[in-house]
Amino acid sequence: MARVIVLVHAPVLGPASWAGVAGEVSRAGNRVVVPSLAGFADGGSPFTPRLVSRVAGQVRCGDGDGVVLVVHSGAGVFVPHLLSALGGGDATAVFADAALPRQADPGTVVDAGFLPYLRRLASGGVVPPWPRWWPDEDLAPLFPDQATRQAVTSEAQPLPFAFFEELVPALPDGWPPCRAAYLAFSEPYRREAAEARQAGWPVRELPGGHLHLLVDPGAVAAAIMDLAGQARSAGSSLRSLP
Repeated sequence: MARVIVLVHAPVLGPASWAGVAGEVSRAGNRVVVPSLAGFADGGSPFTPRLVSRVAGQVRCGDGDGVVLVVHSGAGVFVPHLLSALGGGDATAVFADAALPRQADPGTVVDAGFLPYLRRLASGGVVPPWPRWWPDEDLAPLFPDQATRQAVTSEAQPLPFAFFEELVPALPDGWPPCRAAYLAFSEPYRREAAEARQAGWPVRELPGGHLHLLVDPGAVAAAIMDLAGQARSAGSSLRSLP
């Protein structure tokens, strides 16, 4: 069975955030796709279907292919929709310092508690690019060097505030079958890692910043592939989340 590794970047960033990890995973002999979400916010709401179709349109996989879907940060909430759109007969999701989707009730794209901060940043209904959300002294340690910082931050674009407050719709037929695992980097995502453990998922911690995938792509790539294998062996399920 062929295996396709799909690395989905945070909606506020771009494919460059996964470039180092993609190279490592590819050199190990895997087929890797790093889809770009650029332009998904064009045309207004609803944003979720357009974001999902952007990813699905860049990934080719058949019913017999095994898909390892790896999501970073805010891309995590879209996992059920992404899996449903990608198809593939055998799926595993690895959440890398990522938000978790919710089954019980539709939730906003970002945690509701963070919306007031984004509302204050917004001007004319538009939130500035992600690098402008934080003071430079907080942002600088996230990058290994200036060249990487420039490559990643140059892809960040302003986004409508309406995107962040949009409710991610429930799937009409429930969540697709999928094994799952969690890879934690930073302190703000420890809660998600704990929830993943409670759900019976394999969990790994690589302590660092939220963009640790830039700082140590080799270790992150190895952890992703190891977790995907553990999830397959353990049979951990995306559906076990509350």
